[in-house]
Amino acid sequence: MEIRWFRSRTSEVVHLYQGRQELYSQQMVQFQNRTKLLKDDIMDGSVNLQLLGIIPADEGLYGCRFLSSNFSREAVWELEVAGMGSDPHISLEGFKEGGIQLKCSSSGWYPKPQAQWKDHKGQCLPPKMEAIVQDAQGLFNLETSVIVQGGAHSNVSCSIQNSLLIQKKEFTIQIADAFLPGTSPWKRAFLGSLVGLPFLLAFLLTLALYFFQKQRRSQEKLKEQAEKDKGKQGKRRALPAPLTS
Repeated sequence: MEIRWFRSRTSEVVHLYQGRQELYSQQMVQFQNRTKLLKDDIMDGSVNLQLLGIIPADEGLYGCRFLSSNFSREAVWELEVAGMGSDPHISLEGFKEGGIQLKCSSSGWYPKPQAQWKDHKGQCLPPKMEAIVQDAQGLFNLETSVIVQGGAHSNVSCSIQNSLLIQKKEFTIQIADAFLPGTSPWKRAFLGSLVGLPFLLAFLLTLALYFFQKQRRSQEKLKEQAEKDKGKQGKRRALPAPLTS
């Protein structure tokens, strides 16, 4: 009896079981050390083939053929490959166009994923940028960004969906209005202080100059008074002693 697993043609061997032995020498290179035949129920006419380390290149047509001296059956089907990528990560890229630019990134998706930004009301936000690239293994990496304007969105979410599995991964970030340009009270206060700072410095300089001059005049008066007192004491010492009879 022969059990042959193959790709689109029987000559493209994925796994071959023949004469109660597994013949790995006829196996295609890309499937070597990646297949395992489960034949516990082989006497009942049922076997399973386990394929390890699935990659995008594995998808496509496959066939299985049972062959013996008095029996032959074959089945062909199409294998679809799907993979969920990493959890989305949202980072703050800075201020741009009067708002905050956020970037969402994730990697390791297959097939090509779909990304979507939403605000706290569940309404879609148009992306500013979206880039999806395929790596050497055939997996897709995604980056997308959005600009959040002040006073509009307190919670912003980025979701990435696998259209084949109909599953998605989502990440939500909360942005306080205090960090949004144009609506930030601390920013208005900071700008107000910058505008009033020159006037405050001028006032403090004038006040310091006034007290400095006042102290200087006081010191000069004290010095003049001390010199006058010293002069009076010198005159008193110079007067002759009164005559006595």
